[in-house]
Amino acid sequence: MCEADENLRLIRSSLPEAVEACVDAAGHEFDVLRQRTLLRAASYGQAFCSNFHRDRIQEMCKILRVLNAVRSLEIGIPLSIQQYKLLTPSVLIGRLINAHQHLLALRVSEYLGMNQEVVIMHWACAKITASLGIPDPTLLEILLDKLKLCKGISYAAVAAHADKNGRRKLAALLVEHEPRSSKQVPLLLSIGEEDIALMKATECGDTDLVYLVLFHIWQKRPPLEFFGTIQARPLARDLFITYARCYKHEFLKDFFLSTGQLQDVAFLLWKESWELGKNPMASKGSPLHGPRIKLIEKAQNLFAETKEHTFESKAAEEHAKLLRLQHELEVSTKQAIFVDSSISDTIRTCIVLGNHRAALKVKTEFKVSEKRWYWLKVFALATIKDWAALERFSKEKKPPIGYRPFVEACIEADEKVEAIKYIPKLADPREKAESYARIGMAKEAADAASQTKDGELLGRLKLTFAQNAGASTIFDTLRDRLSFQGAS
Repeated sequence: MCEADENLRLIRSSLPEAVEACVDAAGHEFDVLRQRTLLRAASYGQAFCSNFHRDRIQEMCKILRVLNAVRSLEIGIPLSIQQYKLLTPSVLIGRLINAHQHLLALRVSEYLGMNQEVVIMHWACAKITASLGIPDPTLLEILLDKLKLCKGISYAAVAAHADKNGRRKLAALLVEHEPRSSKQVPLLLSIGEEDIALMKATECGDTDLVYLVLFHIWQKRPPLEFFGTIQARPLARDLFITYARCYKHEFLKDFFLSTGQLQDVAFLLWKESWELGKNPMASKGSPLHGPRIKLIEKAQNLFAETKEHTFESKAAEEHAKLLRLQHELEVSTKQAIFVDSSISDTIRTCIVLGNHRAALKVKTEFKVSEKRWYWLKVFALATIKDWAALERFSKEKKPPIGYRPFVEACIEADEKVEAIKYIPKLADPREKAESYARIGMAKEAADAASQTKDGELLGRLKLTFAQNAGASTIFDTLRDRLSFQGAS
């Protein structure tokens, strides 16, 4: 002991280098006994070194345990420490699993604190390949016993390997344990489990996955079978309808027909008719039996088969009838200005063009009320300034709308002379007074207003003639007279 202390004192200045040399020599040594001797010497010298890295020996022990394990006769990988450091532990584990030394690779991974997923995955795939005679349920238990050791492992990847090796049933059993739908669903499709894939995709609520399954099934199955599959899955059905509304109208119509949703087919046909109307080519062909009218008539027939859509059926019928009549008008007048206009605009345009017989036909066909007919005709005649026709029209019979629309139409056209013909016929003195005021006839407005005995009306009319001193005096006189009568 004294001799050892004496030796330590002699080399104290170079003791760290000596300890490092022992550790380094142990790393380069293949003989296990010499490794231990060198590491014990390093450990003894380390106790007397205050500035030596104390994890150095532990790190070397870890490396040597790994190297000694792979250098054994059973493994036969005689790596030097330099080779090990160049290869890295990950590459070494890869070589071990490729040599089917899965147990050692697993222990090394665990010892070095590395992810064991690669080792377990390779073992599981190798086990599947080498176990052709083992029944699927038995092999599944063996695989799950090991796979559950590693959290987050990809069951889908193992299932894909099983499918590749012709064990589809085992693949289906394995993929059931995959927690990630993004991996589970594509694999289920690849092994032909479309119904389960659709169920999983809809349960997770991922619309991208649902569409993936939908398009896959769509390509593989006949339409009726496809419709039956998605009908039982509301999310899948709704997503299919959303997509088909934009890109596959015909296919969507087949779907609605197969499920008895006749009103939805009708709405699609009606929508197609409007889209066809935007196409300039739609006007070609027969003006009476164009494609748009046929579509609307089909929609009307479908609506008629459902009790809840009586209104839509009637609307479609009238729409088709109106389009047919408008086509006739465009052919007869050679002016493409009628189609897709309203009933009111059609009547108004006919009158403006002087085609009163056609206007009357539209009125009769669509049962336009007398009041609406009068309004339309009055303003249409005023638009073309046919004042003689307007006057004749006013005298045909007592207008059901009164004479105020005649007055309004004339004033809007800035025809005061024409307006004077109808103002005296107004029954309400207030309307008469206001109409006279609008065309600047102060005395007549005052005479009409005096019949109302309404001071507020007189005040408003005075403001209308604020720039006319004489007119203002007339209204002031009337207001004074009205006030005097009220006081007495």
